[in-house]
Amino acid sequence: MTTAVTSEQEDPSILSPAFLHSEPVRAFWVHMKKLMRPRGVVEAADFDLMAIHRLAPNIMICDVDVESCRSRLRFVGTNVVEVFGEEPTGRYLDEINVGPYRSQQLAAFNLAVASAMPQWTRVNVVRQREHPFDKIKGKGVSYERLIVPMAGKAGNIRQLASILDCAEGVAASNEFEHYEIANTVI
Repeated sequence: MTTAVTSEQEDPSILSPAFLHSEPVRAFWVHMKKLMRPRGVVEAADFDLMAIHRLAPNIMICDVDVESCRSRLRFVGTNVVEVFGEEPTGRYLDEINVGPYRSQQLAAFNLAVASAMPQWTRVNVVRQREHPFDKIKGKGVSYERLIVPMAGKAGNIRQLASILDCAEGVAASNEFEHYEIANTVI
């Protein structure tokens, strides 16, 4: 049984790490933290997208293909489709334009599978005329992503649930930040 949680204010026993800036990302963290088993992993069977339907436009669900070591997009929310500029559902992550810092972003998904720990990334991009990420408008963009691994019945990571919050912004420089969230973080 799952319940919708929109922020840590609704469940003060679960605090989000200080580096989570976006309200949707913090709400996703609180929800997923409630689903984590004692060993710190979310069981895929316990995850219900409808329990957090307000966040669904910003969510991606990936199936982990153990044989190819690749992740295939099963569900992509409408806001994520808009950021990508195309409908990527059914494709592998490495086949789509995930934007600037591509190798670092793809590595965060792979680390989520390998370590079985949530991965957080934030990218700030200053718009440049020749920049390959065509969804950057205005002076720049900042986006924050949280990737949470989900285990199958055998305990191995079978899916990844991810939330992406993108906002226009003004950054002084291009930046990429990444943190692995240890299972001991409350």
